Formats: sequence, structure tokens, C-alpha cells
Amino acid sequence: MKYLFLLILFFVYPYSFSQKDDIVDFGQNLIYENKLEEAISYYEKHLAETTNEEQKIHLFLGLAEIYKLQLNYDVANSYYVQAFTTIKSSNNIQLEFLYHVKMMEFYRKRVLFDKAVEHLDKASLILKVKQINDANMAKFYGRKAALFTEHFFKPDSTLLYAKKALQLSKKVNDKKGVFYATLEISGVYEEKKDYRKAINYLKELIEYAKENNLVQSQVDAYINYTRILIKDNQLNKALEECLNALKFAQENDLFYGEILFIDNIRNIYKKLENIPKAYEYLERRLKLTDKYYNIEHNEFLFELEEKYKLAEKENQIKINKLEIENQNKALASSKTKLYIIIGLFLITIIGILLIAYFLRKSKEDNKRLKALSKENEFLLSEANHRINNNLQLVVILILDQLKKASDTESIQLKNILTKVESISTLHKHLYKSNDINKIDVSNYLNDVKSGFFDIFKEQDIKTNFKVEAVEIPSDYAMYLGLLLTELFINSIKHAFGNQQNKKINFQLGQINDALSFNYSDNGTTTSNQDKKPKLIDKLCRQLKIDYKINTKSGFSFSFVTEISND
Repeated sequence: MKYLFLLILFFVYPYSFSQKDDIVDFGQNLIYENKLEEAISYYEKHLAETTNEEQKIHLFLGLAEIYKLQLNYDVANSYYVQAFTTIKSSNNIQLEFLYHVKMMEFYRKRVLFDKAVEHLDKASLILKVKQINDANMAKFYGRKAALFTEHFFKPDSTLLYAKKALQLSKKVNDKKGVFYATLEISGVYEEKKDYRKAINYLKELIEYAKENNLVQSQVDAYINYTRILIKDNQLNKALEECLNALKFAQENDLFYGEILFIDNIRNIYKKLENIPKAYEYLERRLKLTDKYYNIEHNEFLFELEEKYKLAEKENQIKINKLEIENQNKALASSKTKLYIIIGLFLITIIGILLIAYFLRKSKEDNKRLKALSKENEFLLSEANHRINNNLQLVVILILDQLKKASDTESIQLKNILTKVESISTLHKHLYKSNDINKIDVSNYLNDVKSGFFDIFKEQDIKTNFKVEAVEIPSDYAMYLGLLLTELFINSIKHAFGNQQNKKINFQLGQINDALSFNYSDNGTTTSNQDKKPKLIDKLCRQLKIDYKINTKSGFSFSFVTEISND
């Protein structure tokens, strides 16, 4: 009999786990296909029926993922909390590890990188003491690669972890894992400006997503693909693909992807100097952005109000119950005890009312603070979007004037355009930075240089550009960007004439607490001339620096100044 029981268990046990996996896998496929409402009904039905704790945890995590994709972060977070509570009661280390990986992605998606890193550290601690299965390790390496792309900015580390994720995802047949690991790899080649290789990866990913019906993933691949086509100056191809991708996103109700494709189309029309179309898509993007932030903002206030009302009802029920209990005790006691009980009751009521008053006041204050904090985050984000859009609009208007301007006016407008783009670049870096008071001057000045790429290429000017990674105050960085822009313009306009070999050298580095700035060109037309450009002189006076100009062999400009990061 004993052996018969073991034999039955041998066959039934794997089947029960297979059933669990089939339920979870089917729900996950609905998410891949972007059938989110159908997936919610499916998960809730099985959540009500299941008694298996492990299956229940997977269902909670699945519902959290769905609401995250719908930008309903409060509901998503509530399901993550329920999953974690169940995990702790079951003491399942594998699922606790998976929970922290999911939370890494949850906070990365919301650009809350500090929180994402906290969960990365917690998962890493588990990894030190416990062997984790291949499926969960594949997800861990994939999300770690994404953090190194967007937060730590270390392409080599991104490539290392993405390749590990890809290898394990193929091993466990995780199609979504294969897709996003490969997407991170393509991003590394984009960062290294190897656009051809990045484009090839993304073409394969689009086909892979189509073959495996990964709707969300297909949109993500199109976003990266069209962006790189723009960077590679394949503008007509990029426009065609963006319009197709926009239609696909609209058909599948992928609102965030729709915003990004419209913004890419606006950017393409701007580069093609089709000003009316650029302005049309800029307006569409602004309307969708307003709608996007209204969705998040209104959901937050509504749910906050509902939670407050629920807490008020619960407090009232507790007070009513306490009153009934005290009244029953008073009626059952003697006259003397009655007076004592009434006295204690009154003291208790006063205490409860005082506590309730202070608790309610505290809750109201916290509610206001949270609402104000969320409002400020919303307003700051909106302000940054508005500033960026307005700067882009200024650029578009200047480009429009360039088409109508004379040669003299054209030169002046181009000078203004480069300075506006320099300020726009600084704003982009400040918006992405965790600290708006400081900025990495290396990334910023490299982006300023990139704005002159087409001119350098057109005039066959070679550049030697070496900038160390130094954090400096953001207002100081703005003047450095304008200074470098003006030096580039002066060299392009005055230095070279008809000479064949044209070179511009620029080095910026830190020596102890001093910043060393060295710029030179090998122009022949400015040699042995006593030059002191007016705008450069004004910028240097604004920075309070003493500079040197040498025109014995070409033109060189340099200074060394102390910097403060306080």
C-alpha cells in the first residue's frame, strides 16, 4: 500500500505543477499580446480559485505587471505588496529574489533609480547565500543591464550582463528575456555609435517580436529602431517606419509608445526642414503629453481620497463598538461601579477623541504633504517638458527664418541657433541629472560638439576632442558651452580660408581643484594677428577668468581656473 501511494504521488505531483505553470504561462502570453483587460479577468478568476501559495504569488505579480503597463502604479504597487506578504509567509527564497527583480523594473520604469538600486542590492544579498534558478537569474541580469544603461551609464557592464541574460533566457526558453537582453545589447552599440550593427539587431528583434506575438516588445523595438535611423541620418526611412509604428501603437492602444513615435516624427520633419509638419506634430505631442500627465495625476488624487474616506469609516466603526461595550458594562454593574465606569468611560472617550483628533490631524497633514509632493513632481516634470518643447519651437522658428534670410542675416541667425541649441543641450542634461546644481561637463560638451558634426564633415575639419569627466556647477557649465560654441564658430568662419589640412583641438581636464581649458586650431588666416574676440572676452569676464590667446601658429585659447562644487 505504501509503495502504491508513492507511485500515485510520483505521477500526480508533476501534473499539479504543470497545471500551475500552464495557468501562469497562459496569463503571461495574454500580457505579451497586450490583451490586458482579458488578462486581468483571467488572473482574478484563478486568484479566487487557487489554494496554492506559489501560484497565488505568480498571479499577484502578473496583475501588478498589467497595471504597471497601464500606468496605474498605485494598484500595481498594492499587488506587489500582497505578493511580498505571501512570499514572507511561505518563506520561498526563489520567489523573494524574483520579487526584488520585479521591483527593480517597477522603479526603473518610473525613473526612481535610487529605489531600483535598493532592490538590486537586496537581490544581490540573497544571491550571495542562496543558489537561484536559471529563469530568475535571466530576469535579474536583464534588469541589471537596463539599470547600467539608464542609471550607471556603463556600456561595458551593460553588455556583460545583457549577454548573461541572453544566454540564460535561451536556456530556459524565456522569449521576453531573449528579446530585452538583445535590446540592451543593441543599445550598447548605439551608445558606441555603431549604428549599422545596432540597426541590424533591431530589425531582427522586430521580426522576433512579430513571430512570437510580443506586442509590447514590438513597440519597444520600433522606438529604438526609428531613433537610431534618425541618428544615422536615414531620415526618409525613419519617417516611413515611424508612421507604420505609430499606426501599430494606436491600433494596440499603446499610449506611451504613441507619444514617442509622434515626437520622433516631429524631430524628422524638423531635420527635413518641413516646418509646418514639424509644428503640427509638436502640437499633437503636447496634447498627448498633457493627457498622459492628467491620467497619472487624476488617478493619484482619486485613490488618495478613497483611502482617506475608508480610514474615516473604520475609525468611526471602532469608536461605535467601544461605546456599545462600555454601555453594556455600565448597565450590568452596581450604582457605585456605574459611577466609576462612567468616569473611566468619559476619560477613555476624551482620550480616544484626543488621540483620534491628533491622528486625524496627522493624517490630513501627511495627505496634504503627499499631495503637494506629487503635485510638485508633476509640475516640475511638466515644466521641464514645456521648456524643452519651447526650446524646440524656438529652433524651428529660427530654421524657418533662415530659409527667408539674406546671407548676412543667415550667418547671424545660425550663430543664434547654435547658442540656443547649446542651452537646450544643457537643459536636457540637467533634466536627466539627479542633482540639478551640478552637471557632468564631459557629456554636456560632447553633445555641444555633436551639434557641429555636419558642419565639420561638410568643411572637412578634423577634431581632436578630449574632455575628462568633471562635475561642475550647472551655471558655470552653461558659460563653458557657450564659450566652446563661440570658439567653434570663430574657427569655422575666420581660421582656415582655402587651406586643405584643417584641425581643431580641444582639451579640458581637472588638475587638483583647477579646471584646465585648452582650445586651438591650425588656421593660417589668423596667424600673427592681434585678436581678442568680443563675445569670448565678455564670457570670460562673466566667468571671472584670465585667459591667454596665441596666434603665432594658428589660433590658441587657454585658461586655468579654480572650480567649486559646493
